Amino acid sequence: MKITQLTDFHFAYQDRIRHWHPGSELYTGGDALITAVEEGWDISTLVGSEEHRHQGARTTTVYYFELTRGRDTLLMPVISNPFVDRLVSEFNFKLQPMPKDYKATPRAG
Repeated sequence: MKITQLTDFHFAYQDRIRHWHPGSELYTGGDALITAVEEGWDISTLVGSEEHRHQGARTTTVYYFELTRGRDTLLMPVISNPFVDRLVSEFNFKLQPMPKDYKATPRAG
């Protein structure tokens, strides 16, 4: 099963267009994910997750959404925030920890 629309999710980013390319940024926000879905990309229900620990016991989660459109596939790392956390919860994505040695690196393109 793939998520292909977010129209019933009542997201606040709906009037914002935010393009993202893996060669220009290591991570992006939920607005770029919404833009990708609006542009015809499908979200796989299996989502990678990676926790980054900071001082004071704070953590930041990065979700890795696999997007497909036709024969194209893209792995979009999205920094968590309340909107993205809610999206992951509401759609019951299956979370899979990213390998510890995985490093998000920009790709030429």
